[in-house]
Amino acid sequence: MLQLVKPSRQYYKQYKEMMDEWNMEGSRIAPWPLHLKYHTEELFEEMLNRVQEVEEGKNLGEFASSTTYWLYDDEKDILIGASNLRHYLTDEGLKLWGHIGYGIRPSERRKGYATKLLELTMKKAKDKNINRVLLGAYTGNIGSWKVMEKCGGKFENIVIEEETGLSVKRYWISLKKRYADRHVGNKANKTILKSISVEDDFFKGDIYFYNFIDVKDKILIPNGKCIMDNNYKWLELYNYSSRIKLTAIYDENNEIIEWYFDIAREIGKDNGIPYEDDMYLDVVVTPSGDVILLDEDELKEAFDRKEMTKEEFDEAYKIAYDLMEKLKNNKEKLQEYTDKYLMEFWKEKK
Repeated sequence: MLQLVKPSRQYYKQYKEMMDEWNMEGSRIAPWPLHLKYHTEELFEEMLNRVQEVEEGKNLGEFASSTTYWLYDDEKDILIGASNLRHYLTDEGLKLWGHIGYGIRPSERRKGYATKLLELTMKKAKDKNINRVLLGAYTGNIGSWKVMEKCGGKFENIVIEEETGLSVKRYWISLKKRYADRHVGNKANKTILKSISVEDDFFKGDIYFYNFIDVKDKILIPNGKCIMDNNYKWLELYNYSSRIKLTAIYDENNEIIEWYFDIAREIGKDNGIPYEDDMYLDVVVTPSGDVILLDEDELKEAFDRKEMTKEEFDEAYKIAYDLMEKLKNNKEKLQEYTDKYLMEFWKEKK
């Protein structure tokens, strides 16, 4: 079984075997912690102390704090490779290498381990509330940037590394994508009774209907309102011609609880499944018609972490404000529209 482990003296033998092989083979070694000396137990202990120091944000200089992981195969009892996750982007990190560096030992390459290592490290990034990761690879390192693309990387640009003069391909990977099938096997037993494609004056895309039959843990939002419980229904409207996804939430009596609009970086499909790539800001319309802007703090935090540009920050606000203006005094039309599809799906269920 493959797992990420933190650097530890218990892996001294495995680490030395991996690094001796790497140095003997002569290919580029990454990420940077692998360049620290390790050849004796004393040097290995110094390496562990330095990695821990950087994780704790001590003696960083111009660098960001970061966490190092080793990819361990417990069946073979070997280390496969390593990754380094930067907790935030400095100006230099934003310009070139981004959040994650990773590498696989020479004998274990071309076996799919790099993809697994990157996927596991991105889960660690998500745990640290990093929602969009930047990655870089030399243009000549085809295997590395192919892994980034396989993991959902969106090409940004090519930059030149001043130190070497080599060109670097940069990719962004969003960790905020939410798919229409995300509830399957999750907290509730969900039935997608029907999904339909719609094209009219108001909407162009797919509508998914969810009836939550047996909810193990109901969901309450901060104001105490319940949005998921036994026999609640959700309509999710994925509009591919806009940057807005609507979720209409109904209770067990088919009474509207709220209309929730996600501002998205992108709305699209992967393998036929709709998704929205969340851009933090949300707009809610209450049953009484109040229009409320939410999650400005999340947007600001993402901007401060350099996960989005000032142009994208302003764009999110523009989309939200334009939407709010359209929703003012239009609650009845909104309810008429979503009620119509709720009843269509509900009749199909019966």
